Amino acid sequence: MQAVTGVDDRFLRRVRWISLGLALVLGGFLTVRVGVRWGGGFAASALWSTANLWALERLIRLAVRPAGRQLGAILVALLVKIPLLYAVGIFLALRGGFPARSLLAGFSLPLLVIVLKAAGRLVAPRAALPSRQIDGTSAGRGNIS
Repeated sequence: MQAVTGVDDRFLRRVRWISLGLALVLGGFLTVRVGVRWGGGFAASALWSTANLWALERLIRLAVRPAGRQLGAILVALLVKIPLLYAVGIFLALRGGFPARSLLAGFSLPLLVIVLKAAGRLVAPRAALPSRQIDGTSAGRGNIS
C-alpha cells in the first residue's frame, strides 16, 4: 500500500497504537495531577482524535485502491466518520463538561506523535552508531571516520 499512499502501513499503525497508549497513560497522569475533568477530557479527545485519524486513513485507502473503489465500503466509512465521530466530538466539546484546553491538548496528541515519529525517521539514520562491516570489524574502531 506504500506506493498508493506514500506512507507505509506500519508507520500509521504505530502512530495509532502509540497515541492510544499515550492517551491512556497521560490521561491517567493528568487525572491524578490536575483533576478528573482535565484528565478525562484529555483522554477522551485523544481517543476521539485517534479514531478520527483511523477513519480518515481507512477512507483514503478505500478511495485510492489500485483495484478500484468499493463504494459500499466508502459509504460505511463516511457514515462512521461524519455523523458518528463528529457527533461524539460535538458532544465532548459542548456537553462533556471538560475544560477546552484539555480537549485541545488531547486532540493534538496523534498529530504530535506523527511529527515526532517523522522527525525520528529523519534524525535516526544520521545519529546511528557505526555498524559492523561485512568482515566483522567495527567501522571506525579506534579512529573517527
